[in-house]
Amino acid sequence: MHSISHYNTKQKEEVLAYMKSMKGVHVTVNDIAEQFKGRGIAIGVTTIYRHLEKLVADGVVKKYIIDGVSGACFEYAGDQDSQRSPCFHLKCESCGELVHFHCKELAELQRHMLEDHGFDINSLKTVYYGICNRCTGKDDSKEGQADEL
Repeated sequence: MHSISHYNTKQKEEVLAYMKSMKGVHVTVNDIAEQFKGRGIAIGVTTIYRHLEKLVADGVVKKYIIDGVSGACFEYAGDQDSQRSPCFHLKCESCGELVHFHCKELAELQRHMLEDHGFDINSLKTVYYGICNRCTGKDDSKEGQADEL
């Protein structure tokens, strides 16, 4: 029994190390499982999810639930700059791409809603739907621009 507990601790360390290596990127449980499988590390999807939930509860990882169709996304948050604006999301209605971005103006809107209207917007669940540049044919090679508007 003791060896199983140690094994789970090693698995949690593997999940945490992976999340740290993906800082600033949303990943799914399946992304993590595929990465581990490719490296020959045997950790099941259920175990990964359980460890992620513990890391979310500890405040080390953020969990994003975008809609009722997509699976949850996770992002390492352990040593984030507290001055960084909240993360919002863009979802393309054509190709389904999900982009997370930080925007000072949306953070200001979030602050305004709370202070002036008593409504606290949950940026972890806030999604703006539309059509991405690739789908509209207006890809002007400004990749990554949405991340830091």
